Amino acid sequence: MQIDLVQEGNVTVLSPRGRIDSSTSPAVERACDEQIARGTVRLLFDLAHVDYVSSAGLRVFLVAGKKAQKAGGRVALCNLQPTVREILAIAGFDRILTTAVSRGEGLAKLI
Repeated sequence: MQIDLVQEGNVTVLSPRGRIDSSTSPAVERACDEQIARGTVRLLFDLAHVDYVSSAGLRVFLVAGKKAQKAGGRVALCNLQPTVREILAIAGFDRILTTAVSRGEGLAKLI
């Protein structure tokens, strides 16, 4: 899985590509853990190029959020594709996790 990382102020934007499922979620989780270990505790997942998220992927978002919060930070998701938005809604994660329509809105919610 390709995950692009960009620093925008004090927020790291993680932009994975493809599906986040049981085979790719460990790479996403590793990328999050590395950022938090470096002291970057504000993470924005830009999901513009993600067309599917399984329960393993949902777990990654939840765990990253808890780890970031414990370190004094936060996590948000932006640019959700319709399928991904529906998966989050069905699982109730749209009420647990911060979501944003655009990258700019997501960054604003983390500052």
